[in-house]
Amino acid sequence: MRKSVVVVIALLVAVCMMSDVFSLSLGGKDLVKKGTGKRTKGILGTVYYATLWVPESLKTADAKAIVEADEPMAVVLVIDSVLLNKERFLEATKEGFAQAASSGYATAKQDAFLKLFDAVEFKKGDVIQLGYAPKTGITAVFTASATKKTTTLGSVAGLDLKKALFAIWLGPKPVQESLKKAMLGM
Repeated sequence: MRKSVVVVIALLVAVCMMSDVFSLSLGGKDLVKKGTGKRTKGILGTVYYATLWVPESLKTADAKAIVEADEPMAVVLVIDSVLLNKERFLEATKEGFAQAASSGYATAKQDAFLKLFDAVEFKKGDVIQLGYAPKTGITAVFTASATKKTTTLGSVAGLDLKKALFAIWLGPKPVQESLKKAMLGM
């Protein structure tokens, strides 16, 4: 019984974060939801949901403008698969960085970013907020679905990292075209 209550609460938090009811502020700016999409992978089905949050000034911007903007923004991931573990997450993110680099968005900071997740064990319903603020860089915040404990994993400075990270979903060679379109609200 207790486990099912925790799962229901985790799903409610995730739905609120993906809805227009939830609000997000970062770097002194209020952000608006641009779009939410689902990352699917073969037999795994839906792996996670990704919601893009941008300042109002970028609400109608295209993917390239968002990737290249030096303004506060965030991608919130809600894990939807029991098969996604830390190793798969790290491997997929490394592949995403390689794709981003091949389309002109390289960074030397990918290892520092991936190191932020060393102590994380992923479970279905967990939430990862990847926020960017110009003075701070990318900050990773992890909320465990089982305990509702939110932990700031750390920050890695640099617009180059932000561009490479956001290019994973929004770049010329995105991880999944339908996810890109949905995150852009198309």
